[in-house]
Amino acid sequence: MRKAVLSVALGAAAADVISVPLTHRPKTVAEMRLAKARRTNLGSSVDSNGLPSVSLTDVQDAEYFGEVDIGTPPQKFTVIYDTGSSNLWVPSKGCTNCKHGTPAYDSAQSKTYSKDGQSFAMQYGTGSCQGYLSKDQVQMGGLTIDAFTFGEVTQEAADVFGQAPFDGILGMGVPAAAVDKVPMPMDMLVQQKKLDHNVFAFYLSSGGKAGSTLTLGGTDPSFHVGDFSYVPLAKAGKLLPYWLVSASDIKVAGESTGACGWLLGCEMVVDTGTSVLAGPPSSVNKLLAKIGNVSEDCSNAAALPSITVSMGGKDFDLGPDFYVIRAKDDSGKEQCQLGIEGVNAGAPIWILGDPFLRKYYTVWDAEQKRVGFAIAKQAISNMLIV
Repeated sequence: MRKAVLSVALGAAAADVISVPLTHRPKTVAEMRLAKARRTNLGSSVDSNGLPSVSLTDVQDAEYFGEVDIGTPPQKFTVIYDTGSSNLWVPSKGCTNCKHGTPAYDSAQSKTYSKDGQSFAMQYGTGSCQGYLSKDQVQMGGLTIDAFTFGEVTQEAADVFGQAPFDGILGMGVPAAAVDKVPMPMDMLVQQKKLDHNVFAFYLSSGGKAGSTLTLGGTDPSFHVGDFSYVPLAKAGKLLPYWLVSASDIKVAGESTGACGWLLGCEMVVDTGTSVLAGPPSSVNKLLAKIGNVSEDCSNAAALPSITVSMGGKDFDLGPDFYVIRAKDDSGKEQCQLGIEGVNAGAPIWILGDPFLRKYYTVWDAEQKRVGFAIAKQAISNMLIV
């Protein structure tokens, strides 16, 4: 689906912008509770350069999936397009414990495969996988990346990945976070002149509705109203390699919670792979104390106050229609819970996850080292309904 649009955000005329359709699979109440329990065990480690490494991606927490093709002829896989990690991997035909009856990459069936063979291992917030690197053609949204390095998984944490509704992960994080320093897909698309700009954007629908879209090479004006407000990447990103921005304050009903320090503020990872807003427990507790509790039967959800995240000199409001998560229990009855949680990540960081990204159509701009937010058109309709 290629279309030429006038990209106001980039100041470029008739740049090619590519759309990758995404599917939204909301969680059940039981899945939400399991995800919350896993997030409490999120931890940190130190990488080979001595820098802190925080495993943000909970592979069972993701709710938005898309397709990617690998090889010639193409072998199709369903993946998480994840801004919190930076590698592409899919199951290998030689995987010893991957789930059966789902796609597995077979290098012998591809005319464009070339061997790399270097071993790799990936550690996520909830599990790990290992295998070796290979090179082949990779297609995203109909664009082909030649000789792209990706991981063939030969062993994975079966209790984590075994029931997951996807085959692999395609990381859209920053290059410094890539295991084995493999090239990033957006970098390669620009280097091979398949795209003009190293810019991508996510439009995330709510409640399992159709329309969620990853846009490559720019932004799509049909997904937002008004202009983008841009926030520069935080300097702390040199130590924590993520799409990190700084917030100066978090407010509830217009009043500061004191959750952000006056000197450093709140460092926030803009992450499509997390289904809640998360932060250091002590800071989140200040926020929750001012918000109050949401009734399980959702009876008081609409009466809860709005929260505001101050970034780049602008206030970004988020109402309970976005930060309260509605899910079905085993009987099909709707239940509510706050989509805001304390997480011991090993570093004092916040995660701007899906509740925020559903209201704000978000663009990740690697060229100008910034992240931009504009009101999503879907968010306007949702606010009118509630």
